Amino acid sequence: MKPSERHIVFDWNSTLLDDIAYLHGATNHLLTLEEVEPVSLDFFRSHYDVPFRQLYYNLGLPDERVQRLIDRENSTFHDYYEPMALRDGLRDGATEILDHARTHGVKTYILSNHIVEPIRTQLRRLEIEHFFAEVLAYANRTTQFRDMTKGERLRRFRAEHGWSDHSAIIVGDSVEEIDIAREQDMVAVAITGGCVSEERLRDARPDYVIHSLHELQPILEKEGFVS
Repeated sequence: MKPSERHIVFDWNSTLLDDIAYLHGATNHLLTLEEVEPVSLDFFRSHYDVPFRQLYYNLGLPDERVQRLIDRENSTFHDYYEPMALRDGLRDGATEILDHARTHGVKTYILSNHIVEPIRTQLRRLEIEHFFAEVLAYANRTTQFRDMTKGERLRRFRAEHGWSDHSAIIVGDSVEEIDIAREQDMVAVAITGGCVSEERLRDARPDYVIHSLHELQPILEKEGFVS
């Protein structure tokens, strides 16, 4: 890697793709099948975690019911979510910031707990596939949350490609991305309006909290990623 190379790592769901309504809806669909009361969006954001096991425990469910919900995720959740997600657009400012990064020679990546091919299908549909150097996600439903974590996947990718310290920003809507940034010496940018409440994001102490991807451009300038 050239010493001057810079990288922006984006989470996918509810960070670039504006799909929070469908993620919340698919979760409630799953709960309803298990005869559990659906949760409000505020509750979802206050208790969201990956995998969803902790969210289910926060509902006071016993181990056996939690396990049934986990087992349903690989089929029922995806079967319900994926067709709806094909109606989604990007979050405001997504295309602009991706184009801005490319214009300034900054490489962009997707790091996700979702599955590679559905993400690539969306990238092609939304005509933004050309912006990304790589999609780092699970290979299929079987390996989802059973393979390595997002943080480990990125750590291995960085080592393989020789990223230097202080060369990357990670942008996401959950505490997970903030933790990854802390562990891997990255700049953490948390975006509100996704799966996690603003209060929880701020409590995790990212470097920046933004409400729109339009707010990312001055951060790139401040951090020396673009001039």
